[in-house]
Amino acid sequence: MKKYLLGAAALLAIAAPSVAAAQNGYVDLSYQSAEADVGGLEADGEGWTLGGATSWGGDGTFGVQLDALVGEAEDSSSYNVGGHLFTRNGNYLFGGFANYGNTDVDGGDEVDAWTVGLEGQYYLSRTTLDAALSYGEGDDIDAEFTGLDLGATHFLTDNFSFSGGVGFGSIEGAGDEADVISYGLGAEYQFASAPISLFGGWQHAEIDDADAEADSLSVGVRYNFGGQTLLERNRSGASLSRGGGLGRFAGLL
Repeated sequence: MKKYLLGAAALLAIAAPSVAAAQNGYVDLSYQSAEADVGGLEADGEGWTLGGATSWGGDGTFGVQLDALVGEAEDSSSYNVGGHLFTRNGNYLFGGFANYGNTDVDGGDEVDAWTVGLEGQYYLSRTTLDAALSYGEGDDIDAEFTGLDLGATHFLTDNFSFSGGVGFGSIEGAGDEADVISYGLGAEYQFASAPISLFGGWQHAEIDDADAEADSLSVGVRYNFGGQTLLERNRSGASLSRGGGLGRFAGLL
């Protein structure tokens, strides 16, 4: 586990000119528990992830967000690195993203996957609507994925938010094609006296034609740097989603 924690810190340090010089960002640690059912065969597991993101620019001009995460489960380890280029103002954000991920299963199996796409956000008074259109490939499993993700985050206060989202797409591989869907809920609360927030969520993913589905629960703690409330981070900070594409179906593939 130690090498993955060091790797996440190194990825952010190398990718960004200086975390201290960046406008804002966060580092978080989370625990996940998942259950999967594939063709009537059930399995469950748990794991940890360490991740982070930092962003700068984007206030009426081009902005950049860099993010990374590493994970360790009972029988696998993984990492993902990504970047976003966007423009943002008080009404909306629009940009593109790319990320690359690797999952190494104990016993020697390894999967590399990359994703590219377009993403956007639209800002209402205390609600943010977001959408992303993506395409990805899993090289070692010879699979292609296209997807559309839609979501909304509502801020009950500047430091307390609820979110929900749904994703639609298709996977093609080995001459077959399957429709996929995912949806989930989440929440985050940041303490007024410290830049520490607690977050949690539930996610469901299924591949109908393969009779496969998975549910996961996650809880975590996040250190936010840059002196922002959660609402301010959403509108002017590192607010873009990490990962995506084939990665959301890691429990099924």
